[in-house]
Amino acid sequence: MATAPDVPVDAAALDAPAAPGADATARPGVSAAVLDGVRQTLGEARRLSARLASVLAPEGFLVDELLILETLQRRPGLTMTELHEEVLADKATLGRRIDGLSTRALVFREVDATDRRVLRVYLSRRGAEELSRLAALLAEPFAD
Repeated sequence: MATAPDVPVDAAALDAPAAPGADATARPGVSAAVLDGVRQTLGEARRLSARLASVLAPEGFLVDELLILETLQRRPGLTMTELHEEVLADKATLGRRIDGLSTRALVFREVDATDRRVLRVYLSRRGAEELSRLAALLAEPFAD
């Protein structure tokens, strides 16, 4: 997964007093336009997540669970660390979600063939069927 590039920061500017009339919350090296873009992106992500949740909740699913199922369909056999990097859920939450999906027979874990310490996670046939059903449910509300 790609990481954001480092933004150069002038170390002397960190200790310098703000110019009169300057935004006291602005960070050196980060323009207001960048921060506005981040706010807008996060706001859009929250709105989209809420829309997804409103469709998934009556079906007994969480947005995280949908992301896990879809990721495992695209990339079967990920380790928990790899899945964590793809789904962007913290490791404790991811573990709980995988436990719940496993209990519902939507995913399963297998010991890695070359390293028995590693568990790989796969989408089950039932999980693939549920993912297809959810995709059909989401197609209409997200057609725009």
